[in-house]
Amino acid sequence: MEDKVKSRVTVYIMGEEYILRGSSTPERMQSVGRYVDRLMKSLAENNLQMSRQKIAVLAALNLADELLKLKEESLQSSGEVEKRGDNNDLV
Repeated sequence: MEDKVKSRVTVYIMGEEYILRGSSTPERMQSVGRYVDRLMKSLAENNLQMSRQKIAVLAALNLADELLKLKEESLQSSGEVEKRGDNNDLV
């Protein structure tokens, strides 16, 4: 079994330092960190009385919603291809 090389990067989210380790490229991990930082800062600006913990949960819910919408869209578009008969089944 081949081990993937793990990258290590430091990102800052709402002023806090986080060290990320993963098989993604450092650029990708930095991009993800910036995305989460922007989302949480935007939520914090619109919810001034909300704690960081609640902002983090709200950000997670927003990200989960985005992910589920994309998955549903992907399933719908793949279903449309099958309905049109554009699939390449051998049977």
